Amino acid sequence: MERSWAQLLTGLGVRFEMGWSAESFDMAGGRITGARVVDGAGNRARVDADWFIAAMPVERAVPLWSRAMLDAEPRLGLMRNLVTDWMVGIQYFLRRPVPIARGHVAYLGSPWALTSICQAQFWRGEFADRYGDGTVDDCLSVDISDWGTPGILYRRSAKECTPDEIAREVWVQIQACLNDTGEAVLRDDDLASWFLDPGVRWNAAAGRNTNDTPLFINTVGSWADRPDARTAIPNLFLAGDYVRTDIDLATMESANESARSAVAALLEAADSPAAPPARYRLHEPPELEPMRLIDAERHRAGLPHLLA
Repeated sequence: MERSWAQLLTGLGVRFEMGWSAESFDMAGGRITGARVVDGAGNRARVDADWFIAAMPVERAVPLWSRAMLDAEPRLGLMRNLVTDWMVGIQYFLRRPVPIARGHVAYLGSPWALTSICQAQFWRGEFADRYGDGTVDDCLSVDISDWGTPGILYRRSAKECTPDEIAREVWVQIQACLNDTGEAVLRDDDLASWFLDPGVRWNAAAGRNTNDTPLFINTVGSWADRPDARTAIPNLFLAGDYVRTDIDLATMESANESARSAVAALLEAADSPAAPPARYRLHEPPELEPMRLIDAERHRAGLPHLLA
C-alpha cells in the first residue's frame, strides 16, 4: 500500500505540530537558540533545538528576522526587496478525460494569463476509481497569473470577482482558447465541480478578494537579493522558492531543490557522516538553443521578445 509523505516521515521519527505559527527567533552567541510560536488560541511556546530550517514563503520569513539576525546575516535584510504577486490555482473536476495536451498549456492572450494541466494522464490507476464518487474522470488544474486585468465575461479583474464568478470566468476564457476551431474540446457538460485555492477569500464589504498565499516573482535583478540555503548564522538554513538554486524559477521544483541544499548544508555544518541528498541542475533542451540565441540577439538590439 502506498503511504503519504506524512506517514513516511512519521515512521522515520518526525513529529508534526499542527496549528502553530512562528513569531520570532531567539539568538545568543551568534546562534539561534529557540523559535517562538503561537497557536490559534493565542497560546505561546518556545521551541528549543540545535538546528533550524526556515522552510516558508518569503513574505512569511521576512517578518521573523530580528535586528540581531540581520546584524549576523545582512543578506537576510535584502529579502525585503523581493516581490510577491498573486498566482492562484483553481481545479475543475471533469466527467470525462479532456484531450488538451500531454503537458502544460499556456493560453496566450487570455486576460487572466491562464495556464493549465490535465492531471489524470500522469497519475497511476484509474482516476474515477481512486478519487471522488466515481463520476469524475479528470482534474483540469489551472493557474490564474493576472489578477488585475478585466475578464471577458464580467469585465472585472479576478480580485474583484466572487469565487463563483472566478470559476465561471476562467472556464469561459479557457473555452474561448480551446473551442476556437469549432470543435467543442471543453464542454459545459464536462464540468462536475470546481475548487478554488482556499487562500483566496472574498470580502463582500470591500468587494475584493484577499490572498493568504502570494507567490515570489523573479523580477529583473532579484538574484542579488536572494539568499543561499546556508546563512552566516551557523545553525540557520533556508528553504523556499526564493532561495538561490540552479532552478531559477518560482516553482515546487525550485523549492524542493532549495530543501535539498538546506539539508546538505546542515549535514556539513553538523559534521554528519550521512550522505547529502542528490541535487540537480535545470535541464536546458538543446533543441531550444537556436531560439535562445535569437532572443539574446533581439535583446542586445533593443527589440521585443518574439512573443511580445
